[in-house]
Amino acid sequence: MKILVTSRSFGSCDTKSIQMLEQEGFTVEIANMDIVTPEKIASKIQGVDCLIVGNDRVNETVFKAADRLKLVHMHGTGLDGIDLVSASKYHVLVSNVVGANKNAVAEMTLALMMNISRRIDLHINILKNGGWSRTPGHEISHKTIGIIGLGNIGRRLVTLLTGFTPKIIGYDVSPDLDWAQNHGVFLAQDIDEVFSQADYLVLALPLTPQTKNIVCEKTLGLMKKDAYLINTARGGLVDQKALCSAVEQGKIAGASIDVFSQEPPLEKDMLKYSNIVLTPHISATSIETTSYVSRLVAEHIIEILVKGNLSLAVNYQDIIGTLAEKQI
Repeated sequence: MKILVTSRSFGSCDTKSIQMLEQEGFTVEIANMDIVTPEKIASKIQGVDCLIVGNDRVNETVFKAADRLKLVHMHGTGLDGIDLVSASKYHVLVSNVVGANKNAVAEMTLALMMNISRRIDLHINILKNGGWSRTPGHEISHKTIGIIGLGNIGRRLVTLLTGFTPKIIGYDVSPDLDWAQNHGVFLAQDIDEVFSQADYLVLALPLTPQTKNIVCEKTLGLMKKDAYLINTARGGLVDQKALCSAVEQGKIAGASIDVFSQEPPLEKDMLKYSNIVLTPHISATSIETTSYVSRLVAEHIIEILVKGNLSLAVNYQDIIGTLAEKQI
């Protein structure tokens, strides 16, 4: 069976994941595309049994062009780039790995919080350009940290913040009361509470139709003027124009953004604001996590396509009756 890889991360830090697949008889082809589009994937999908993607869009264009595709596997957690309805329509399984990148993303979130607080990046550039200017920043210790989304990443961030003795206020659609109590997290009944109380507002939730643009003109208007927004989750959670307007008008102090609605971002509006720090979606891209996730992806593919463990696919219940046609 043939595997096409469009993910830039899969197997990039070690080759064990690729070796695991080859030992099971798979042929692995790395696509090496500068910019991955559904049309480019579709042009290479003939004869492919499994597709490994990163933060790439996979829509009906891909599924319609495929003749043997059985599985699309995300190299990570988020599935918002994959059209699950079309996947099920064309009887293609979709899988991901949940929670494997939690430490990398939580550490990066904390790093972005510290950077925007002390403007480390700005002072580095000043010094490298021959200047000597020191602007006082803020400490994280004893501040109120608002976390929207208390899943794997949100919970790991709570643990990392322990030494800063913060007040943590969180919101989750399915709150775990016992966990929150044991970790000193105040659970807000209303998400607006988190926006209004946080000195640092962290997004750690998936992108869904319900969470799209959860950060908008209204919610930004609830925030403190000296508060910061940190987004290492998904770009679509934030209305970028509303964020730029809020920063420009001084409604919030600034933001650290690692994810964008379109990647690479086509609109450059956020680039002109010195108090919006931008990074190119690197939160989950640590050597340790990349290697670990790659091995998990390889294990999942073997489990699904070789051993027939279809329960690892998020949509297997939708298409289980038709999979015999593809001899899975």
